[in-house]
Amino acid sequence: MDAPIREKMLRFQMSVPAEEQKQLIRSTKLGLDYTVSIQDDTGSNSKCYVLTLHDIGCSHSVFTEFVSQPEMRALKQRIVWVHVDLPGQEDNAAPLTIEKYPTLDEIASELINIVDQLNIPQAVLFGEGAGANIACRFAIEHPSRVHGLVLVHPTGTTAGFMEMMKDKLNNWKLIHKGMNPDAEAYLIWHRFGRDAAKGYGDSQLLEANIREFSEKLYQKRTAKNLALFMDAYLNRTNLVDKLDKLVVDCLVAVGKKSSVMNTTEKFYERLRDSRNNPQKMVNSPILIADNVGDVLGEAPDVLAKSMQFFLQGIGLVSGLPMEAGLAGLGRLSRAMSMEDADRPRRSSVLTPSSPSTTSPSTTSPTIVGSPPQNA
Repeated sequence: MDAPIREKMLRFQMSVPAEEQKQLIRSTKLGLDYTVSIQDDTGSNSKCYVLTLHDIGCSHSVFTEFVSQPEMRALKQRIVWVHVDLPGQEDNAAPLTIEKYPTLDEIASELINIVDQLNIPQAVLFGEGAGANIACRFAIEHPSRVHGLVLVHPTGTTAGFMEMMKDKLNNWKLIHKGMNPDAEAYLIWHRFGRDAAKGYGDSQLLEANIREFSEKLYQKRTAKNLALFMDAYLNRTNLVDKLDKLVVDCLVAVGKKSSVMNTTEKFYERLRDSRNNPQKMVNSPILIADNVGDVLGEAPDVLAKSMQFFLQGIGLVSGLPMEAGLAGLGRLSRAMSMEDADRPRRSSVLTPSSPSTTSPSTTSPTIVGSPPQNA
């Protein structure tokens, strides 16, 4: 077994997840099932809910692995993780009988069935890529059910001409030929960034991650289902023009080598411009991770710390000690019980009349710069 694979397995075993509870939650409107995997290591602690939404070419397993990193141990014990596999995207899924996938708006809207059926009053939505886009749409439609958003590599614009042509070709090949090298290469570029096709450089971790991702594309993904989801993402409607309706706090994260680096920065700029008030961005920073294309897989430690600071900044999991690795996002140090610490002290929904509860002396900059390598 290669050293990078052994290291990944060792890190995973250091923080073994509790056995996941799986449920199928039906959307009668769409006639499709969402597969929900609940990861709960909270025990008797008061609970905060985080609902995860994956990107194209992935399943919820990318979040299971992220949550099981050693750096996430403290958060994992305070959060109930509700991992969602979108219809037909779970591992070894049966081929869907539909010919056209629901739109991203329809997929997002039907997430309400999950939070209702699981009796979740409010959740933080944690999405990557296509999942981040879907999370935004749900938060716009149901702001009262969302504490905040963690958005990794979000895009808010419609697909460009070159993206559309590449996707259409790859979708045709996926449907008629199954998983193939062209579709594989595109999905690797989409997930790991613009430099992934040039080779791994000296990054054994990146090599191991790409190898594992490729194996899952051939062994775990159902080609037709993936092609349908990719087509829905390709035909996404413009989101940036709706960002004025996105009123919850957001942590935006992107890798500097990501294939969507520029698009994500534009998304964040439009979010900032739509709020037209610096106070409304106090708890909505952007994290730019140096030298990586895949933030979840290559910089989990940095994202874990940033996520903790973000959650504490919006009044969640505040009883956890603050680490000194990065500048805090809204320092909350009031002494309280663990139960009180997990109870939000204010809604994260921003309205023009809602004053900020963070004093100017404790606010963090809107943009969190690229973290140091030892963060």
